[in-house]
Amino acid sequence: MKFVTFIFSVLLVSGCSSTNSELIHHAENLNSHNNFGVCYGYGCKYYQKTGITDQEWQMVRNIFSPAAETAAQERDMIAKSIALIEQIIGPKTGTDQDNPGAVIINFNTKNQMDCIDEAFNSTSYLYLMRHDGLIRFHTLGAHLRRGISDFSYPHSTATIHEIGLPIVIEGEGHYVVDSWFHKNGALPEIIPAHIWKSRWHPDIKRERYNFSAS
Repeated sequence: MKFVTFIFSVLLVSGCSSTNSELIHHAENLNSHNNFGVCYGYGCKYYQKTGITDQEWQMVRNIFSPAAETAAQERDMIAKSIALIEQIIGPKTGTDQDNPGAVIINFNTKNQMDCIDEAFNSTSYLYLMRHDGLIRFHTLGAHLRRGISDFSYPHSTATIHEIGLPIVIEGEGHYVVDSWFHKNGALPEIIPAHIWKSRWHPDIKRERYNFSAS
């Protein structure tokens, strides 16, 4: 399972404070939107079990109805679904006030998320959507890293691959799903991985997505 591979990569690069057995158990048992865990507190310091009710999950399903006809349409649906799930999970875990980005020196990270937390959670949400048959044009990938070697600040993100296209960073079918740039409940950035790798940052910070106006 690619998600198990992702969990091991998180443990290696972040030195997560949550116990390794907790996270590996999460990967092995992530099969229901009703019961799963999320990371927060920077580097997955805190791991909290939570869940999405069937009624709430139906709202996620509604985003994918009618079904996407192209991979590009599906990526738009994925972005909206990630934003919706964050808005559902936030109040349950106390992370609904998560700020955009991450402050390097932060003495109050309890309810905030860095890129490791965001990548972990986004990959969980992506897995749940694909497990439910909602994502059909993409597969999940291990997280992608940038920084350090080019003297920029290290950063990690979740990824997806468009089915039928080469699974390489430089390929046109490799995309990041990065929710770290914006506050809780905003649309994540889904852009080609090779662009993201080149120190890309969005020009503006997005606000929480307003589903009632869409």
